Amino acid sequence: MSNDAARGGDETGSGLTSGSPESDPRTSGLNEAPTRVRYGVAGVLIVMACLLYLDRFAVGIASEYIREDLRMTQTQMSWFISAFFWSYALSQVPAGWLSDRFGRRLMLTIYILAWSTFTGLLGLAASVWLVLHLRLYMGAAQAGAFPVCGGLIRNWFPISQRGTASSIIALGGRAGGVLAPILTAWCIVAFARSAGAPDFSENDVIDPTKLVNHLRYAEVSDDPKDEFLKVQFAKLPDSLKRHLEDMSFRYTMEPAPRAPSPFSFIEDWIPVSSAAHGAPTDEEAMTASKLILAQLNNLLDDIELVTDQNVAPLRLPPNGKSLLEKRTSGVSLTFSETKLLNRLAIEAALSKEIKKLNGRGWRPTLILYGIVGLAVALVLAWVGRDTPKQHPWCNDAERRFIDDEASLAAKAVEPRDAPFPCRAIVTSLSLWGNSLMQFFTNIGWLFAVTWLPRYLDKVHGVPLAEQALMTAVPTAAGIVGMLFGGRWTDLTARKLGLKWGRRLPIASTRLLSAFGYGICLTLGILCTPDPTTRWLPWAMIAGLSVMVMGVDLGVPATWAYAQDVGGKYTGAILGWANMWGNIGAAVAPLIYNAVLGETPSLTQWNTMFAVCAVAFVLSGLCGLVLDATKPITQEAL
Repeated sequence: MSNDAARGGDETGSGLTSGSPESDPRTSGLNEAPTRVRYGVAGVLIVMACLLYLDRFAVGIASEYIREDLRMTQTQMSWFISAFFWSYALSQVPAGWLSDRFGRRLMLTIYILAWSTFTGLLGLAASVWLVLHLRLYMGAAQAGAFPVCGGLIRNWFPISQRGTASSIIALGGRAGGVLAPILTAWCIVAFARSAGAPDFSENDVIDPTKLVNHLRYAEVSDDPKDEFLKVQFAKLPDSLKRHLEDMSFRYTMEPAPRAPSPFSFIEDWIPVSSAAHGAPTDEEAMTASKLILAQLNNLLDDIELVTDQNVAPLRLPPNGKSLLEKRTSGVSLTFSETKLLNRLAIEAALSKEIKKLNGRGWRPTLILYGIVGLAVALVLAWVGRDTPKQHPWCNDAERRFIDDEASLAAKAVEPRDAPFPCRAIVTSLSLWGNSLMQFFTNIGWLFAVTWLPRYLDKVHGVPLAEQALMTAVPTAAGIVGMLFGGRWTDLTARKLGLKWGRRLPIASTRLLSAFGYGICLTLGILCTPDPTTRWLPWAMIAGLSVMVMGVDLGVPATWAYAQDVGGKYTGAILGWANMWGNIGAAVAPLIYNAVLGETPSLTQWNTMFAVCAVAFVLSGLCGLVLDATKPITQEAL
């Protein structure tokens, strides 16, 4: 029995004499049942892993609202997504070192507190530069989560249970990826509904100049979508019409030519403040937009503003359609329902000039996630300890169960300070193949968790709630692939040997992912999107599910390869390849933006599918050079 336990026994006043067998430290507790504190520690780690992915990918479903609110360009949004993965990749080694130096429980608590704080602060940020910095800091804080988690599993579970514990905690992260779009969309809508009246405010204007011009030229537009605005323009006071006409004339004049800049070839890739791409500061433009908002707010009370005919060409969201159907069926709408329907119709008519009402919900959603993360960090600090010996709830029977003979033997031969295998990594074709395989994999994979909601919205007109469900499906398919991947690589290794037992599952699954993008590309070329139907976007989701399932089906083989060749350097090999994989994730949004631009056409979306398919083909080719029969040896260092 430990000294702490012995002292605890004395303090309870058990009445045992010092000479009784029950008080002998050598025999006490041998017949007691082991406590199950390790399951509590694992439970907190599962919640942590779920929160990790929830916070990481919540911005994917909220990206359009964030972009509108902060008046960001698509280039800035690309940097916003990319920033996380740059700091995440480059902080892997330092974050792991800090946990070894100062203790895993302490550092993991700090990491959760840090990234949760940054997530909450995202909901308060008012500038592009601030959100970019917060995403960088968030990536650095999350970098240490899984390395620390692996160390805690090693200390809290015997060898016979470590694999199961690791897989369950990893699945907790995947569950967070599935939950992120669904829960985030639900929270955004719920907070938006509780935000008060749907009246327009000055902050709801994305660009006053575009608002002035669109409303003015809708009168002579041939676009069916502008029929609704023509009717509203006719209702404006004559003085405001003349003012808009004068404003639109002066703001559509060609700007004075600027001197060429020596940095013009990179200007579009450098994040700049929102003022450069946002509303003009001209006092007249701002005054005109205020007058327009005042008139639009007056129109919100008009019970005849929206009809089946004048909103037919518009993309009215589902709640707007349900309100219109309710009124068409003869049921009178309440005052608040009428205002909401009119607001949604005006949003649809001015989709690029007026912010969405649901955009009011992204800030409190991220603040809520930050608060939940702070609570998880406090629970970890309370429940977790670095080792079972340090935990007051853990009895000697559980400590003996964890430190079984196999675990003690493994710990005895593990080196205390295994050097980083720099020379082996630089000279090994197999290890370079592993790193580049993960690099190209993430270039293709990241679309499913970041840019997919934008694609569903802009191309197929899928509303937020359905976007959330569709975005969650590929990640759920990945969980299925993860569950079967380990058994498949073990079976292949027994049948074909270690080299092809790792090489074939990795290479073939990447080609399977390329095939998934091939499905999307074929559908994109042959089929025309129709916002009134859902079969085409669901077919695209099926192709992306094949892609994600292929990625996760090969993950166990990737881990097994690192263990095969790494030996005592397994951690270094995993960390190095993981760094390259996350560099690929950092580069991916910038590639997407280069292909798509600000307002992509169908051809550009199809080009992006082709680029992602090529990335997976390159990943599969890199997987063919892996050789698990050539482990790293001391001589290779």
